[in-house]
Amino acid sequence: MTPLPDFDTLRWLADHEPDRLEQLQHQLNQEAIAASDGNQEQLTCLVFNLEQQLARCDNPYHRCVVAMGMMRSKLYTLSTIINEPEEFLETAKIIPFRRPAQKPR
Repeated sequence: MTPLPDFDTLRWLADHEPDRLEQLQHQLNQEAIAASDGNQEQLTCLVFNLEQQLARCDNPYHRCVVAMGMMRSKLYTLSTIINEPEEFLETAKIIPFRRPAQKPR
């Protein structure tokens, strides 16, 4: 796995070579997804959603707030599933499929 540079190096990349920092982030994300067992599709969707949200941000502080909000939301959902699983046990309403009336020929 690609080693994560120290904070000062990351800060310098953010200030002087943001494209290289973004490339490093993408590479680390892909390595983490590849190393996961059975959650690759879900993690790929999560990273895509994060990238789309961050693309709308206009400064690093906005990006931080958006990322923290997404993490908080996921942690809240996980906490609810663990502590109150009955809230997620819903029964589906089955709606019968009706065929349209056929026209005589």
